[in-house]
Amino acid sequence: MVAKRDGLARARRAAGYTQERLAEALAVDVKTVGNWESGKTEPLPHKRPKLADELHVSAYHLEVLLREGQTHVMVERRSEQQGADAVEAASVDEQRRSSHVLPDVRLLRPARPAQSDRQADLATIQAMATAFQVADRKVGGGQIYSTVVNYLQTEISPRLFDPASDILGERLFEAAASLTEIAGWMAHDSGRDQHAQRHFGQSYRLAKAAGYPALLANICASMSHLAGQLHQATDAVRIAQVGLTHAEHGPARQRLSARLHAMSARGFAMQGDAEASRRALMDAERVLERLHEDRPAEWISQFDEASLASEAALCYDALGDRRQAERQARRVLELRVGDRVRSRAFGQLTLAEVLIGGGEIDEAATLGREICAAAGSLTSNRVRSRLADLQVTLRPHRSVPAVQLFLADCSHVLQPTARPESDTSWPV
Repeated sequence: MVAKRDGLARARRAAGYTQERLAEALAVDVKTVGNWESGKTEPLPHKRPKLADELHVSAYHLEVLLREGQTHVMVERRSEQQGADAVEAASVDEQRRSSHVLPDVRLLRPARPAQSDRQADLATIQAMATAFQVADRKVGGGQIYSTVVNYLQTEISPRLFDPASDILGERLFEAAASLTEIAGWMAHDSGRDQHAQRHFGQSYRLAKAAGYPALLANICASMSHLAGQLHQATDAVRIAQVGLTHAEHGPARQRLSARLHAMSARGFAMQGDAEASRRALMDAERVLERLHEDRPAEWISQFDEASLASEAALCYDALGDRRQAERQARRVLELRVGDRVRSRAFGQLTLAEVLIGGGEIDEAATLGREICAAAGSLTSNRVRSRLADLQVTLRPHRSVPAVQLFLADCSHVLQPTARPESDTSWPV
């Protein structure tokens, strides 16, 4: 059942906008605004800061307005007495319509919020985290990194030091840890690896404060990935092994273990240890087959067959096993469809690199053109960096017509990007 967002419509009217004028200000179709208010669709995350600005509300308040139906349903399942913050905000706003002043929902909470209010807050934070992750998969982290950091600074950090914002104790630390990890991934995707390393370190410490082993394991996998990207193979393996010890003591054990085994395999491959890398990949595959045994876990990243195939392709490529690398890379393209634009681009890049090694220049260049088309909608420095490397690799083959077309496409997509240095310390 679609729930109308009456509060969003009231906010628009209070700001002096018709649907047509707001659509014009946001450079979207008027039907899009209508769909937002009817609850059929949601604004993309990169549109939300501008929408909040036009409506004269905070980013947090906007999220409450967008979730007023969904959050109420999520919270109602926990208790018949619970009510979402957005519903309360809309009720108070109805009483103040004549003043045309939108209330700040943070001021509507009592000094010691009831349990239902704290659950509603947590549901809103979880919805925000999900929205950030969905947008990240579609367009990359560059467009929304600053939005995530701002949300952490203005909405999450103050709660950590406010007794009135006690969201079920350690649950607040879990939420802070997870959102900080998301910020780390977005920083990494936008080329800010030093920031990413710091975010991951902060996230790990917050997860320790929350006492949540599954989240610690999840963050270890993220840090291991980043260590590998920074060519710190020994640290990549070591951090993944620490993560495996955390995964043993919490929910989502199989999913987390599979991801951490895959991270270990990447580190071993970088060290040239083919036997250890293949053994770790086999462990990851074996564990992934037992996902049905997992207990549900919040804040944990997805890791599936396509994720494992992507890691395996990189491992085999590093080990010089072109046949296996190609097979795994093609498997990624079979599985990564729909909105997983960035993941598919990485699979295409890996396959193109493998094909060049086998002398299949035409197909590699064709894949490169497909990546260029996707890169136009992605703000992923990682994709663009690897695309630039592919450009350099294919340039000596510029006499091939397909390569000429690829190089022309690259000239419209790529811009010089700096590769910042990173710290060398890890909290593990």
